[in-house]
Parts: sequence; C-alpha cells; structure tokens
Amino acid sequence: MIRFILTLLVIGVLGNMQAQQFAAPSGCGYDHYVHYLDQTYPGFKQAADDLFQRNAEGISSRDLELLTIPVVVHVVWQNEEQNLADSLIEQVIDVLNEDYRRLNADAGLVRAEFEDVVGDAFIEFELAGIERVETEASFELDLLGGGLPDNVKQSTEGGSDAWNTTQYLNIWVCNIEGGSLLGYAYPPAGLDHWPEGADAPSPNLDGVVIHYPVFKRTGTYTATGLLGGGETTVPVRGRAITHEVAHYLGLRHIWGDGLLSLIGFPDCDADDGVEDTPQQGLSSQFQCDPTQNTCTDIGTDLPDMFENFMDYAADDCMNSFTLQQIAIMRSVLENERNGLIGEPVNNEEIVAAENPIRVYPNPVSRQLYVATNLPLSSTCQIQLFDTQGRLLKTAKSGIHETIAVDVSDLPTGLYGLRITQGKQHYFQRVLVE
Repeated sequence: MIRFILTLLVIGVLGNMQAQQFAAPSGCGYDHYVHYLDQTYPGFKQAADDLFQRNAEGISSRDLELLTIPVVVHVVWQNEEQNLADSLIEQVIDVLNEDYRRLNADAGLVRAEFEDVVGDAFIEFELAGIERVETEASFELDLLGGGLPDNVKQSTEGGSDAWNTTQYLNIWVCNIEGGSLLGYAYPPAGLDHWPEGADAPSPNLDGVVIHYPVFKRTGTYTATGLLGGGETTVPVRGRAITHEVAHYLGLRHIWGDGLLSLIGFPDCDADDGVEDTPQQGLSSQFQCDPTQNTCTDIGTDLPDMFENFMDYAADDCMNSFTLQQIAIMRSVLENERNGLIGEPVNNEEIVAAENPIRVYPNPVSRQLYVATNLPLSSTCQIQLFDTQGRLLKTAKSGIHETIAVDVSDLPTGLYGLRITQGKQHYFQRVLVE
C-alpha cells in the first residue's frame, strides 16, 4: 500500500511512454514531499499507513449524526482578480455542502456498478469568517526540496495567519505560481505513534490551500504542465476543494498513488485502503472514459471509478464518495480532528484562557452579552455572522466592558461570533432560539 501523508492536486504531463497504451499521467508533487520526509524521519510513511488502517478498521454501519465543520477562508491576493468576492466564496461553500451531503445535481449520474456503494457523508460546512490580505509575496511549490507554499499561512511571510486550526478548517485561496498546482492539504498529524519530528509542519500550518482560478463553482482553467509538459484545459465545478478537503479528512487518491503510476504504468499493487472502491492503477487523467479499466486481473472486474471525488477525473463527472470513504472521514472527525465538531459553548465559555471572554446566555433568544477582560489596552470589535459568512451585527467593546447585542430579530439557528483585538481573533458559536 502506498504510504500517504500529503496530497496535491496537480495537473501535468510527463513524457509519452512508448511501451504504454495509456496516456501519461498527471504529475503529483506529493510523492516528492513524502520521499523527502521519509528520508528525514525514517518510519514516517509507515506511521501514516498505520493511522489510515486504524480508521479503515473502525468502519461500521450505523445511523449517521450530522457533523458540521466551521470554515475560515483566507483570500491572499496580489491583484483585484485574485481578491474573490464574498458571493464566489459562498458558492464554493455551497458546493462543499452539496457534495458532502450528496445533494449535488449530478449525484444521479453514478454508473450502475457503483450505485450500492455511494452515499451521503452527513458532513456540512459553515462559513465562520473571511480574512483578506493584500500581499506582494509569491507562493510556489519546491519539488526538489519538498517545500510547499506554506508562507501563504503566515502573516510574517506575506500571508494570513490561521484561526485556531483545531477548531476551524482553514482554507487559503491564493495564486500558486507555475500554473500546475491546483491545491494541497495536510491530513491529520501529531499523533502519539508518529515518529518524533514527523508532525511538522506546526499546527498553525494545518489546512487546505487552493489556486484561486479553481476556487469557483463554474468555468474552465488552463494549466501549464508540470515538469515541462504542455497546456491542459479542464472544466471547473468547485471539485478541487471537495477533493482537497477529503485529503484533510484522511482520504487518499483512489488509485493509491503507486510508484509506477507516476510514470504512466498502471500500478495495481498500490491501494487506497478502501474496500468498496475498485482497484485502479492510474488516475483518470482529467477524463471521463467509461471504458478505462486499468486493473482487469485483480478482484472484481470493475471499471475505473471516475465518479469518485478522489480520482483525477474531470470536475463534471466526479460526483460521489463511497460508504467506506465516508466512514474514514467521519472517524477522523471523531478522533484526530474532533475539535472541529465540538458541542456548542455553554454560558461560561472562555474562548482563550489567557484572554477571557464570556458570552452568555447561549442559547439566546433576545439579548446576547459579551463580557471582555482582555489584557491589551485597545478596544475589540464584536461581529456576528450567519452560516454564509454575512455580517449581521457589529459592536465595539472596551477592555473591561460588557456589551449587549440584540438578536431578537434573527431567525432561529446557528451563528458565529467573532471578537477581534488587534491581530488576535476569538470565535464562538451562538445558538439563537
């Protein structure tokens, strides 16, 4: 089984393989990074494998509880084209919610062979906030050194600092130089059984990075080939973010990222660790070919599943997660990333121990009180957002002051309260009854 730690959605074409009937594969930069880390930290690959296997073994049939993930989108822009409007961001969050609830309009296009193994993940996403940073910095992939453009996640490097990565899915949208890398995500890390030092990068760098031209619901994108290839134009339906968030939640590429697949040969010894996905030796190479079957001699003779969000098929033919993929993602949310789905706060919730903030009552029906006792000598801004990221209420508070926010005119539902003091952000969920 291929060892998995970091996945990159990359378009690229390696040279034609004369002895091979299949087209050259899309280049995948994650292999360079995996080998770099395994050389630095021996055992790194095996530890990631152990994590994935444990989650796979935890699969069971049960009624699914709805799990909701708060999302912060960081728009790090160099020109106005890259400074995406709130409405575009909201549309992409809609795509996530449709794809992870199997409410996408193309869900019914899954082929008959796979109808019994696909399902609703019962995972939803709420937009907790949008951060915008204008920058002169550049963000690019270093294949030889194993480096990723994580400077987009650091204000000191021209990027935007993450909100608490244990409580929020942070998504950075920026211009990734080179035109071949569409995005990448870190899977769960920092477990006790990982080798010492292997949980790098630091927790504040956890999350998803997406190339801004593919962070949209509709359109096309022309990518420049990785490692000297030509240009490839692909449809964009927002599935780059669906794909990368699934990596963040522990899924691998459906073809298992075998070594031979990197040079255009089907690698049917590689496996994604998921029993209800077909054995597949190559990615679908941004095509939707119903005749492609790269592993005809292993197990059940099923075609390659280009419908799967973890393939590299065209955006307009990917439409499904399988039941066991769903179980793995939910296991990660209930274990490694359980801070994302914490229960609503109680009346005495302290957002940060060193910066106490009390928000009460919660749930609330009329007046919401925000009491601050912050050590800095500046006022803080209080903002209340709905789940689509729309700003509904705003107020200012002193360093030792209690502010009342009238919510009596708001519909029943979940809201996000953000308290900002300087560069520090504190966020709390509020339930209006």
